[in-house]
Amino acid sequence: MHPYFVSFRPGIQMEENLPPYESARDAKTRELLRNAAGVLLPEHVAPWRYKDLTECAKEWFPRLETRFRYHGKTKQTRLFRLLGTRHPESLLFDTPRQLQAFFNENGSPWGYPLVLKGDKGGGGSTVYPIRAPEDLPGYLKELPEGEPLLLQRFVEHGGKDLRVVVYGSRTVSYFRVGDGRFYNNICRGGRLEHDAWPELQEKGRRAVRDFCRLARIDIAGFDLMFPDDGDPVFVEINYHFGRKGLGGAPGHREYLGQAIADWRERCLKT
Repeated sequence: MHPYFVSFRPGIQMEENLPPYESARDAKTRELLRNAAGVLLPEHVAPWRYKDLTECAKEWFPRLETRFRYHGKTKQTRLFRLLGTRHPESLLFDTPRQLQAFFNENGSPWGYPLVLKGDKGGGGSTVYPIRAPEDLPGYLKELPEGEPLLLQRFVEHGGKDLRVVVYGSRTVSYFRVGDGRFYNNICRGGRLEHDAWPELQEKGRRAVRDFCRLARIDIAGFDLMFPDDGDPVFVEINYHFGRKGLGGAPGHREYLGQAIADWRERCLKT
């Protein structure tokens, strides 16, 4: 039997092609997956379906175990700790009420400013600068009462952070430079700098590649900061990331296509 691959993505054709929501519990489908050299997963897949699709496959792309196991900013922080990855000093809390009680008793452990982060939300939507004790209660009201959250020591980032997007073994990077305010996000007025600080970009890309080998992450956007000459500070992992710095949707599709081609080649060598 010649090696073949199965695709669950209508826009990416392979030797065998199935609809994104084809049942993985059907006996014929399971046999097809079991004998495939590799399985390209749907663009959107829930944890339970991921288990169904991968439990009888030899290889698949992308790998999502870490994404599901360490979902949210607080669990990402636990992952950074587990892998010994440099990240902002952080305190984790189960609820806003718990955080407020700690703060009432202890105040800020790092002075001001510091950073309050909700567990979910992109584009800085649940990230707030705390410049004085009286700032905290109002921002806590913006966060869901039943979700975890964290306080972080402010990182002196010089008004910029590096976005590194990993596509398999390849990386793409660019700096986001703020306008002097707290946020560097493009959706909040930051600008893109693809060629600036090339030595830092290479340092950041290398750190992300090393991290992804340990964490088994194939596709994600990482935010890094460089407060000193040491290792980059890993701020956040984004599995839903903007496309502006990648050349829009066409650029993203091209990078993804290259990563899939690399993955196919690796599967055929094993």
